[in-house]
Amino acid sequence: MPESLDMWMETFRNEGPMLILMLLTSIAVVAVALARLWVVISARLALRAANNRILPLLRQGQWEEARSKVGTIAAPVRDVLSAGIERATGKVQGDVAMAMGREQKRAMGRVRSTMWMLGSTGALMPFVGLFGTVVGVMSAFQAIGQAGTGGVQVVSGGIAAALVATAAGLFVALEAIIFFNILQALVGGIGRDLGLLTEEVLELDLVRRQNAERPQ
Repeated sequence: MPESLDMWMETFRNEGPMLILMLLTSIAVVAVALARLWVVISARLALRAANNRILPLLRQGQWEEARSKVGTIAAPVRDVLSAGIERATGKVQGDVAMAMGREQKRAMGRVRSTMWMLGSTGALMPFVGLFGTVVGVMSAFQAIGQAGTGGVQVVSGGIAAALVATAAGLFVALEAIIFFNILQALVGGIGRDLGLLTEEVLELDLVRRQNAERPQ
């Protein structure tokens, strides 16, 4: 059996459970990141649709027409617009600004959900890998006691196998942190643009009410 294959067999025998945990965690990180990315892309497309379909109608004062077309926008942007337009047109009683602000917070909460898993994984996995390394080093020194002799040859294989756990933990942590930072930037852009959309709707509603109150 080749020496390199012997080394990998020794590594898996000593660190197998830890490496399986790292692999499963890595798969979970990718799954969470892809799920959040899909939500972000959907929100971005909904914002573009709102800017192209709803805002032009509101700018022209066609609030009822805009209210009828809000349902064509995907959530969560739809919920924010609907909350404001329904109250502005009198279909629902309430304050337009408060309703849109509340729905905006709820929408951003949905967009950000499960992202904490990526941040937590990035912070914890190096320590998990270090734990596996410590256990492996302890096993290597235990081998010294069993062999009754010291030397590099007795412990080198065990320590090399133990360091694989640290490397795997760092890889998963880097993977999680990279995804987390990318998603943070994308979600921040969604929050900014959704806030700008809300501000413009409130501005248009204010102008509409001022025009309605102005004597003819």
